[in-house]
Amino acid sequence: MSVIPLAEVKASLRYTQSSDDAMLQRHLDASEGEAIRFLNRTQLPTLPQDYPPLHDADGLPLPEVTATNVNVAPEVYSAVCLLTRAKVDEASPEDVMQLRLTAENLLMPFRVGMGT
Repeated sequence: MSVIPLAEVKASLRYTQSSDDAMLQRHLDASEGEAIRFLNRTQLPTLPQDYPPLHDADGLPLPEVTATNVNVAPEVYSAVCLLTRAKVDEASPEDVMQLRLTAENLLMPFRVGMGT
């Protein structure tokens, strides 16, 4: 099951019909998995956990990420939407490659374990 809600991805892709939900969910799950593997992580980077500072302007700790308040980093959200679009759009191979390269560029700052 994906972390990013299907409804948000549907809105991003401008899908309105619910008849495509099962197919979109499979592609969303695959896109999140692809992003996680590219990032060398076990889960998608979230806010505020993966963004410094860990304290707000008043010095108070930011809320901990839980299953009910998962907030994927905005660049990662965009990358997952692009990867999903590459899987569902009837695009040319060149367009698909460009979507994937753009997604990788958005994900690159969040990669861990490179060179180990």
